[in-house]
Amino acid sequence: MDRPLAGRVALVTGGSRGVGRGVALGLGEAGATVYVTGRTLRGRSADVPQVGGSLEDTVADLERLGGVGVPVVCDHRDDAQVRALAERLGHEHGQLDVLVNNVWGGYEGLHAWDNRGQTWNAPFWEQPLTLWDDMFTAGVRAHYVASAVCAPLLIAAGGLVVNISFFAGQRHRGQENVPYFLAKNADDQMARALANHLRPHGVTAVSLYPGLVRTEGVLLAPEGAFDFSNSESPQFLGRAVAALAGDPQHLSRTGQVLVAAELAQEYGFTDVDGSVPRSVRAEYENGG
Repeated sequence: MDRPLAGRVALVTGGSRGVGRGVALGLGEAGATVYVTGRTLRGRSADVPQVGGSLEDTVADLERLGGVGVPVVCDHRDDAQVRALAERLGHEHGQLDVLVNNVWGGYEGLHAWDNRGQTWNAPFWEQPLTLWDDMFTAGVRAHYVASAVCAPLLIAAGGLVVNISFFAGQRHRGQENVPYFLAKNADDQMARALANHLRPHGVTAVSLYPGLVRTEGVLLAPEGAFDFSNSESPQFLGRAVAALAGDPQHLSRTGQVLVAAELAQEYGFTDVDGSVPRSVRAEYENGG
């Protein structure tokens, strides 16, 4: 099997489960050495026990696909832990080819709230105020800190920074969840701003959007809550990151907002079941 990222080093933040786990698997099957962070080394998370998943699980599956996995227990709300990780990468490799800013505490509260769908869709004044910090402290700020401490390593490699975001950041109609809309918009703007600083050093920074992803949390939703006819596996997003990282011209995309399904059409990769999900960009741009 072709291993286009053999010899490359990647860091995926928040990879115990969900999209982060899928990104790690996608990079692993492309042959990369993938450092995967999370708070759950083994067993089940005390914070989100409903969805399970651990770093050991992710790394075991990643290595079965042909990559090399390095589990790193790291709470991205603690800057000292993130700096220590960057120092470790520097000592062990001297550079970083791919940073995927995925860690996201924004959904954890949902698993603790009764009637989580109603809470998520409620007017902002009826939602828990903690939702803001979940989105920004364990999300946007964590992405910024990881980018800042890893920047010298990325510059050494002419690397790639990917902020995992979503269409909510571009939406101009409807009643989107307010902290979520602002957080995803911030991630997109951060990628554009990082690109301005990193472009002269040959480093690419982008935002990347999935469609509806069949994560563990999404699959816990009540029957009928989602239409999975055009959904994606978490690993599909990993294949998108791998394709982008393997493109020697990725710098030409710096500062852009990209969509995984559109990259699949361009680069010719498929989801794990052989399907090619359809981009939902137009639906969101039209207020869907």
